Amino acid sequence: MSQHKESFCTSTYHYEPEMMDNTPGLKRVAAYCRVSTLTEQQELSFETQCSFYRELIEKDPTMKLVGIYGDQGLSGLRSASRKEFLRLIRDCEQGKVDQILVKSVSRFSRNTVECREYLKKLKDCGVSVWFEKEGLDSLDPRTDMILSIYASLAQSESCSHSESLRWAMKRRAEIGDPIRPASYGYRNVLTPGETVHHWEIDEDEARRVRYMFELAYQGYAFFQIKELLNALEEAEGTDKVWSGARIKTYLVNEAYRGDILTNKWVKLDYLAGKQVPNKGQQEQFYLEQHHEPLVDTEVFDTVQEYVQKGYLNTQNGKLRKAWLMENRDILNRRRNQKHDE
Repeated sequence: MSQHKESFCTSTYHYEPEMMDNTPGLKRVAAYCRVSTLTEQQELSFETQCSFYRELIEKDPTMKLVGIYGDQGLSGLRSASRKEFLRLIRDCEQGKVDQILVKSVSRFSRNTVECREYLKKLKDCGVSVWFEKEGLDSLDPRTDMILSIYASLAQSESCSHSESLRWAMKRRAEIGDPIRPASYGYRNVLTPGETVHHWEIDEDEARRVRYMFELAYQGYAFFQIKELLNALEEAEGTDKVWSGARIKTYLVNEAYRGDILTNKWVKLDYLAGKQVPNKGQQEQFYLEQHHEPLVDTEVFDTVQEYVQKGYLNTQNGKLRKAWLMENRDILNRRRNQKHDE
């Protein structure tokens, strides 16, 4: 059995029996489990699903357990991100599975088109899917229409949930408590007894943010800031590697002056899930003094000017050189630094 984290917000679960029963005539059965969040309640539901199907199949003398496949913290709208679901489909296509057990149609898929597509693919492989809640077998021709209806209902439920979440996020932003992960340099904290989250400074990360702003304020180019930050990480024995693009993103993040701009990116299609820059598609809120700043206003605003005018970009060589020559005070800020141009 193996269980491992795929990222900070999702996990997968794959169970294979220690010994495969090769008795002829046994039905080769797999189970698929999924929950869309990593809350404690949902984690319990996920583990319960996995344990239930493992015990059910192992105790049935007519079945042979192929494996338990599970995706946790992942939506059923898109199969592309569900690694164990795709692994299960591949195993079916390779002739390893005769039947799949799943709790409900919504656990299998919340996308009507994808649900029908995968059921057809499995049917062509001779693999049946048994939906426990609905009591339906995908290979029964009488269930085709019913399964399509259930899949449509599951998708509609996700759409409604998406709209409710969008409304809740807008309402939270209006009262000054936006639903947004804390930026690098902070931790999102909810103090017991309070209802509004607040950002608490992570001093180790904040030190790096202040350092990159200090270097930018002194006129260092993006590539130089990157080299100096990576030198810092190497000296401290971390495995962090900085890129120029990431540094530029941080240098224009209003969060470091203590403010927040909501809805910088939006999802136009809840099914596709692709995020695009918000260019007026959704209302935005600018919240001033939302949290303690890491950089004072003068430094932050000055760095914004340098970034916007391209002074920190080495592709603008002549512009950058002329700018430094005309602003000797920028070079004077480096007097205590060991590195210079």
